Amino acid sequence: MDADHVADDLESVLLTEDEIHTRVQGLAAEIGKDYAGREVVLVGVLGGAATFTVDLARALPSQVEIDWMAIRSYTTSKRASGSVRLLKDLDLDIADRDVVIAETVIQTGLTMSWLIANLRQRGPASIAVAALLRKPDTPELGVPTYIGFDVPAGLIVGYGLDYRGHYRNLRCAAVLAPHAVR
Repeated sequence: MDADHVADDLESVLLTEDEIHTRVQGLAAEIGKDYAGREVVLVGVLGGAATFTVDLARALPSQVEIDWMAIRSYTTSKRASGSVRLLKDLDLDIADRDVVIAETVIQTGLTMSWLIANLRQRGPASIAVAALLRKPDTPELGVPTYIGFDVPAGLIVGYGLDYRGHYRNLRCAAVLAPHAVR
């Protein structure tokens, strides 16, 4: 879906489809260089990172296995509570393997920190994070991190990110207008 189809709902387009595509290619090149000669397990975080995970995997210059996790973070009064629930676990054994977690946006770092700690307990050879977007004031994660773009605060939709189940199929990344937040 193009931004034109939902223009009235958007405050601004942050990143065009071409800008995203170019940066995903760049992230894949960085990861490919750092993991040359090694097969990576790419762990996509459902559902927002499905688009990014697949695009990143297709851009990587070597073989990659893909697996998925689904987790839910809980918030109270619009703030992250730090409480996370695992909804879907990995099917692959990641012991002694190089793992790159693919996420579309890192907001507070709480969910990603939980995910890193959870995966560390499984004995991977290494863990890294690849995120297309990073919001302001996100703390260091303590693992190698590949970031596509630093973006401002605001409700971002598109390229897999949704608001109440809508806008995931928007090909760009955009800030949702306040009047569209119901």
